Amino acid sequence: MFVEKWLTPNPVTISPDETISAVAIEMSRRKLRHFPVCEPTRSGQRMVGVVAKFDIARGFPNDLNPFSVEVTEESVPKPVASVMTKKVITVAPDCPIEEAARLLRSHRIGCLPVLQDGQLIGIVTQSDLFEAFISLTAAKSGGTRIFIESDFDDSPVPAVLDFCRANRVEILSMMSFHENRLRRRDMSIFRFHGRLAKGFIPAMAAAGYRVVSVGE
Repeated sequence: MFVEKWLTPNPVTISPDETISAVAIEMSRRKLRHFPVCEPTRSGQRMVGVVAKFDIARGFPNDLNPFSVEVTEESVPKPVASVMTKKVITVAPDCPIEEAARLLRSHRIGCLPVLQDGQLIGIVTQSDLFEAFISLTAAKSGGTRIFIESDFDDSPVPAVLDFCRANRVEILSMMSFHENRLRRRDMSIFRFHGRLAKGFIPAMAAAGYRVVSVGE
C-alpha cells in the first residue's frame, strides 16, 4: 500500500510571513499539529518549510501559553519563517506506507509532506499511518482474530487457505512476523469473517500448528 491512499489531500498551508501567534491560533482552531509553509507559484505552491506545534511553542515567551485564549495574532509578531523547519523530509505519492513509517520514526517527526513534480499535493501524519495499519489488519471489520505459532521455515498460510476454501471461510486479513529469531518461531495473525469455523483448531493442530489465541 502506498502513501497516496492515506494522505490528506490539499492540506491547509500558511505563508512564511504569517506571525507565529497567528499560526498558533490557527492550529488551535483547526486542531492541527503541523502546517506546510508555502509560497504561491504559477503552477501551484512551492513548499519552503514545515511548522509544528513544537516550533510554535519554541517561538513564544515562557510565560505565555501559545494555545491559550489570551493569544492574539500580534502576541508574537515574528514571522513563522523564523521558527519553521526548512530542511523538510518529503515523500512521493508512490512511497510505501512502511517506508513512510520508518522515516517518521527514524527522524522523530510527526508528518511527511507529499510532493509530486515538486508541488505539494498532500501530507501524511502519524495518525494517517495508524489508520492504514488498522485497515491492513481489518481491525474495524469485526470477525474473529486468530494467532498461530509455527516453525521459522513452515508457514501456516497454505494450511489456513486450504481450510478456508474447503469450509467457505472468508479471510479479511493476514500477516506474519518473527516472534523470536533465537527460537526460530513465527507468529501469524489471521482475521476471519464471522465466528471461528468449527473444526479450525483441530485442523491446524493436525497440520502441526498451534493456535495461541482466538479473539475479536
